[in-house]
Amino acid sequence: MMNAIETADNILSGSEFPDLPGLKELIAVLKGELEFSIARRVLEKARDIYPEDIWIVQQLALCTYKDEERYPKHRFEEALTLLESIGLRDSKNRDSETLSLGGAIYKKLWEFCGQIDHLYQSLSFYRAAFETDPDRDLGYAANNAAYLLDLLAARAESLEQRNGIKTKEAQKFRKEASDLRKKSLENLLARQNDPELSKNYWFSVTIGEAYFGLADYAEAGGWLAKARDSEPEPKEWELQSTFRQWVRLAKNQGLDVPDETEEPETWHEAWRALHRLLGDETANALMCYRGKVGLALSGGGFRASFFHLGVMARLAEVDALRGVDVLSTVSGGSILGTQYYLEVQKLLEDSTKKLDRDDYLDVIEMLQKDFLQGVQSNIRLRTFNDFIDNVKMLFSKRYTRSHKLGELYESKLYSQVDDGKAYLPRKMPDLMVEPAHGRYQGKDFRPNFHNWRRRAKVPILMLNTTSLNSGHNWFFTASWMGEPPGLIDIDSNERYRRLYYWQAPEDSLRNFRLGYATAASSCVPGLFEPLVLNGLYPKRAVKLVDGGVYDNQGIQGLLAEGCTLILCSDASGQLNDSHDPADDPGGVVLRTVSVLQDRIREAQYQDLQVRLDSKALESVFFVHTRKGLAPQPLDWIGCDNPGGQTNEEHLTAYGVSKDLQEKIAGLRTDLDSFTEVEAYSLMASGYLMADRQLKDLDQRHKAEGNPGTWGDFDIHAEPQKNWEFLKLKTILAEKPGQQATKQRMDLAFQLQVGGSLFFKACYLVSGLKIAAFGAIGFLLWVMIELVAAQWNSVVFSMSVGGLIVVLLGLLAALFLPAIKWLNPKEEVRSIVIKVAIALTGYLMAKLHLLLFDRLFLKRGRLARLLSLK
Repeated sequence: MMNAIETADNILSGSEFPDLPGLKELIAVLKGELEFSIARRVLEKARDIYPEDIWIVQQLALCTYKDEERYPKHRFEEALTLLESIGLRDSKNRDSETLSLGGAIYKKLWEFCGQIDHLYQSLSFYRAAFETDPDRDLGYAANNAAYLLDLLAARAESLEQRNGIKTKEAQKFRKEASDLRKKSLENLLARQNDPELSKNYWFSVTIGEAYFGLADYAEAGGWLAKARDSEPEPKEWELQSTFRQWVRLAKNQGLDVPDETEEPETWHEAWRALHRLLGDETANALMCYRGKVGLALSGGGFRASFFHLGVMARLAEVDALRGVDVLSTVSGGSILGTQYYLEVQKLLEDSTKKLDRDDYLDVIEMLQKDFLQGVQSNIRLRTFNDFIDNVKMLFSKRYTRSHKLGELYESKLYSQVDDGKAYLPRKMPDLMVEPAHGRYQGKDFRPNFHNWRRRAKVPILMLNTTSLNSGHNWFFTASWMGEPPGLIDIDSNERYRRLYYWQAPEDSLRNFRLGYATAASSCVPGLFEPLVLNGLYPKRAVKLVDGGVYDNQGIQGLLAEGCTLILCSDASGQLNDSHDPADDPGGVVLRTVSVLQDRIREAQYQDLQVRLDSKALESVFFVHTRKGLAPQPLDWIGCDNPGGQTNEEHLTAYGVSKDLQEKIAGLRTDLDSFTEVEAYSLMASGYLMADRQLKDLDQRHKAEGNPGTWGDFDIHAEPQKNWEFLKLKTILAEKPGQQATKQRMDLAFQLQVGGSLFFKACYLVSGLKIAAFGAIGFLLWVMIELVAAQWNSVVFSMSVGGLIVVLLGLLAALFLPAIKWLNPKEEVRSIVIKVAIALTGYLMAKLHLLLFDRLFLKRGRLARLLSLK
């Protein structure tokens, strides 16, 4: 028998259009399968055939606002326009379905935009829908209006607690919500014996929700049990929608979720009522109480990666990592985030694991060791370390240094994940998790629809890159790649639609390598060539660069996925203050780009704050490397109103000396080797900062009168591991100055040198510095002596002076193209020169790896620093 999607495709391709009863049956099936995009297209065609039918317009508006293939705000506004065509804003409109849909769309607009006006508009439409026709409404609009009133009451109560000023606003909202539920119940109970309604799932749920909102939990549980046994059996999405709505109601009532170890018999009666819907799976599903959790790991090279490792160590200790629904990563965050995801995938697919906090702590502990080992192989320099590959990169348009970078990620980092794949290339579709635990196992698991029953979430990995074609962000996930529907409404550029890998036209795209996707996220413009996708869109070559160009924090990916509790670790290169900015054209351009990037970062943070203030977000955790380093305002010369600068505490609030944190924040954002001291300093900073931020958020959470802890995490958990990086904690807290210990002075010196891109080994290893200067001096002396003695000699009918001029010209021809943006193949054409460049890069990489890198890493060992007295 033909399925609904095939039927819809045939209708759209010109087959005979069904009659209205057949159309209604088809749309019901498509909606049940969440195929809103196909349903929308069928309804658009139906509207041309039945232009006067109101039901078609209502369903078209519903499927339009739920069609996630399109930019959210546009689809919401288009759906409202459709409803306005059938009288949404007409004061004489008596159609409760139209009004209810208006309320639903404005509620979605509020969740997306964070504007409180949308919340009030949603409330007004829901209320009107119930008051206009309570019999037809069947309590749907009344319950939603009451829910929004509870939300407004909770918001008012939170402000009262924060400000210490009592108002009547919260009481007013609570009373209005209670009155609406009582009126709704009166109508619903009068029809409970109706045979068409008594077995209907939503009818029983609606009555139960009204009782739940009135805190009559025993009665609510009874109706929930009846709903569970309704015919036909409720679908998964119906159970999820009901459960989440009731949990949010309980949260607005100030109820805290039970601890993981508590038995259902000891739970609050509200949670016991929900237990009658899901049974033993209730405890895990109650994790939706904290909202949809998203973790963003910013760009910033390996500096960012190591900082994130420290932040994630503390998040693992408070048991936050187990509940992450979405992992959005950029550049250095993607390099680490991908390896973390592979470890978590292995964990989730292991039937012998119990999937508790300890498992995630073990993952982070393993990552700290394995990731540091991989980084210390000097991945950036190893992109030059193979002569054959160097030649290949210079002559091939399909193999660039960015591809080589991706292959090194796989061989030096991801091969360390013990998942049986070792050095085999990993494909993006291989990232689809087949969990070994829970109701939904195997290949059919879909995180967005099945995670809600799990305590250990299957995270959605989103690798952020930037499209040079359209200027949009581009994502690689385990199931699809492409650009999201859109996040701003003033953009008129083409949008490169996302596609599932199996839909790609070529095998190389259907099995796109994980290393290449990570390289695309981290190929810094000017240092690495764009990663090119050919043959994907007609007459276009998609060129991808570092995701930090568009969104260096990775926040937009979390918002696009509907995350409401944001965890953001930001180790991006922030704009530094400059006493005398460059005024040459090149310097001004670079400084201007940095200013623009910093402005984007600030605007993104302000957007989060607006969403948080309007309750569109549950909460935001945001740490960054310059936290606590804000300087005092600078007075002008001869200021007659001094700002009164005071002697500040040398420590930040999280216990790191400010001058050392300044140096940690200034470490290079590069992909070369990092010493143990550099890596552990970043980890310690991230860990201590995350701990302080969590405690501050929890303190604010309690001050606003909220139950439990912030995010329902174990905020005050003691350190669970003997983290190697915490050996630096005492040194990081020491005061600067003459009384500083040798350990403190050496740490400051190493961190200062760590801010340099070049000659770090020479700065740190005094013997190497002396040898380098001596060798350079000796060579210069020998050359000067030889040139002076032979200046007028003839070599091949050419003077030595003339020969030197020629040699300098050859050297310029050889190296200037290589220096220019590090992209020589477009600058030089000669085969000889290209081979010479490949050989030069190979030899220099070998020398650096064999000598300078070893000395640099040895000088930066943690044990050496700790041994200083």
